[in-house]
Amino acid sequence: MKPVNRHLLVEVEVEQVEEIQSSFLLPENYRTKDIQRYSIVTIKNYADDCKINHLGRCVVETTMIEDISVDGETYQIIPENYVVLLLEDK
Repeated sequence: MKPVNRHLLVEVEVEQVEEIQSSFLLPENYRTKDIQRYSIVTIKNYADDCKINHLGRCVVETTMIEDISVDGETYQIIPENYVVLLLEDK
């Protein structure tokens, strides 16, 4: 997959979430709306017109990550201007 128009193809890192025991019942399909403002993703590919030419981990604004389904596969893209930090390998 090759993104265009200043978009980045990314893969979102999955965080392990602890289950918290509660003393009251909620519907089974209840979802909390605790969305972190920023997420760590891995840039897999970038458009030719991007200023960012970094393949690796970075921090982006979570709400701007878009899921796109093509031929049964789901891809995540984000506009280049929502990258806030590039993370370098240690």
